Amino acid sequence: MKFLENVSLAEYTTFKIGGKAKYFCVVKNEEELYEALDFAKGKNTESLIMPFFILGGGSNILVSDDGFDGLVVKMEMTGVSFEDGEKSDNKTDVGKILVTAQAGDNWDRLVAETVKKELWGLENLSGIPGTVGAAPVQDIGAYGAEAKDTIVSVRAIDSTTGAARTFTNSECQFSYRESFFKTAEGKKYIITSVTFKLSKIPSPNLSYKDLKEYFSENGREERDSLSSRPPSLSEIRKAVIEIRKGKFPELSKVGTAGSFWKNPIISNQQFEKLKIRYPNTPSFSFGDKIKIPLAWILDNVCGLKGYTKGPVSLWTNQPLVVVAEKGTSFKEIESLTCEVTNIVKQKTGIDIEKEVQYIA
Repeated sequence: MKFLENVSLAEYTTFKIGGKAKYFCVVKNEEELYEALDFAKGKNTESLIMPFFILGGGSNILVSDDGFDGLVVKMEMTGVSFEDGEKSDNKTDVGKILVTAQAGDNWDRLVAETVKKELWGLENLSGIPGTVGAAPVQDIGAYGAEAKDTIVSVRAIDSTTGAARTFTNSECQFSYRESFFKTAEGKKYIITSVTFKLSKIPSPNLSYKDLKEYFSENGREERDSLSSRPPSLSEIRKAVIEIRKGKFPELSKVGTAGSFWKNPIISNQQFEKLKIRYPNTPSFSFGDKIKIPLAWILDNVCGLKGYTKGPVSLWTNQPLVVVAEKGTSFKEIESLTCEVTNIVKQKTGIDIEKEVQYIA
């Protein structure tokens, strides 16, 4: 196993931005992960003496121009297994299949494989870049589905003790783009695999507005009648990918990390005040609170869709997405995103949160 020095991180992120990692290595199994942790510990067996960062697909991070003064561990553990979930005595497991994927597996390839095997549950999450290991950390979600809906358990290694632990769904403490693994305590755990419970029984999830519209308009062109049968897995996957292509830029053409901010979740009282100023504000119930589409605010309230500042801009088709030209610096992105954050606060009183993780 090789430990490299002064490795540029720009080529390992979809933003294509960032300085160098002081040390860099690739791990393909848990044994190599332990070797990487030993390297970070040096002679100190009690605790880590060198900062480390686990890198997956690099699709939700922004690396500083100064790089990372520690060890970057590129996660490349791969492999997917399938187990019949009907072996249990639980009647709700009829037609269920347990799918375990290693943390370094490409997320969309996993989704494609489950669709090919006609397993329901992940199809609405098609087209999301990144690796499987990031799915529970971020509780990735799109088009009416979230990773937490299908995750059964997560296997992780305690970086301080080396002990392996399996987290149940409830122990992962999932919430909107959050999980236990983003807490101070949870950050010491390195995810090595994730197990999902999928179904052989068709269960199309067309609750999301864009999917409803797709199958009420485009769908009629491909099928004699929508009422004749619900859409298939492959049709839903195709629809999601087509919708995403209309909203998100191609990673091969521009630097981006997808949605830069989370959709704000505010109190009912705050929402009522917002409606007085902006009566047409769309909203969605979120427990006892209200979720607001930030893209709508950026476009209709702030007039920022397509806003450009030097080599950085908000994507014209989806203002939640920040895009950058080749050679853009971390500081240039930070300048535009801070300006956007301040404008939203000034116009609406809402403090918006980054979805993208800063690495410095």
